[in-house]
Amino acid sequence: MNVEVFAEGAYAAVGDIVHALKPTSVAIVADREVARLHGVPRAAPVLMIDGGEQVKQIDAWRRVLDHCVACGLERGGVLVAIGGGTVLDVVGFAAATYLRGVRWVAVPTTLLAQVDAAFGGKTGLDHTTAKNLIGAFWQPARIAVDTALLKTLPEREVQGGWAEVVKHAVIAGGDLLERCGAVDPASIVEEAARIKLDIVARDPREADERRLLNLGHTLGHAIERAVDYELHHGEAVALGLRAACVIAELHADFADRERIDAALTRCGLPAHTAVDPAKVREALRHDKKRRDRRLRWVLPVALGDVRVFDDVPDAFVKQALAAVSK
Repeated sequence: MNVEVFAEGAYAAVGDIVHALKPTSVAIVADREVARLHGVPRAAPVLMIDGGEQVKQIDAWRRVLDHCVACGLERGGVLVAIGGGTVLDVVGFAAATYLRGVRWVAVPTTLLAQVDAAFGGKTGLDHTTAKNLIGAFWQPARIAVDTALLKTLPEREVQGGWAEVVKHAVIAGGDLLERCGAVDPASIVEEAARIKLDIVARDPREADERRLLNLGHTLGHAIERAVDYELHHGEAVALGLRAACVIAELHADFADRERIDAALTRCGLPAHTAVDPAKVREALRHDKKRRDRRLRWVLPVALGDVRVFDDVPDAFVKQALAAVSK
């Protein structure tokens, strides 16, 4: 069996997918709203948690560990995570740290998770100073993607997921960018996910090429933190991507900013937000991708040609931030 399963009906088959791993024990953690709408497998005890950025805290991680203990989860067992990207981050990190690592199955239920967050094995929690400062690489044993679940997503969740699709389209080039926001999102889930999967297969621990997947995330994460996570992650990434394109125009002669702006707008994503630039700059000081006290910026040079820069003038960052602030 492949690690990834892309199919309508995959959600109903989660029990079979887990059973095929021959676990000695099973524990399940599910997003409360997903469970209400779609139910959950009843082959093991289920811990219900709320989704959203607020769940990526030590207290939630501890609750998942307590659930694993209560279920008698063994090293030969499997922990199942059902939900969006934040739920997968927390449960995946619990899997990485419980008994020094147990197998886990990711069941992404949002567009953002189905095209991005479920893949690559990045798990973790937020710190009070910045996003994702606590974590580990821990690949899921299986990923079950059921695009039928997208039919019950709120519109804002779908729009946020498109931000990661646009990001992948910019990295890969081709015609995906023009289809963003113009087609049924279910029709592009596997295509967009495969862009990330191919990169992760070549660079599983972000030593080189995988850094390109941070396009839009440097300022995006800082904006998220500065507005105390009032924006959804995808909305912040969209703003970060727009800002990255401003910097790329100034620093690398990027010529396709208008095409990316148009795609993001077509997807219903914001062009501006009310944010204090000083708070954004403070958040940038804690960016985990800093090296030798210098920020590393992922910028498009052309569609399909994205590179890492560590020599971006501060004046360009200020202009980019001004472009997405109001």
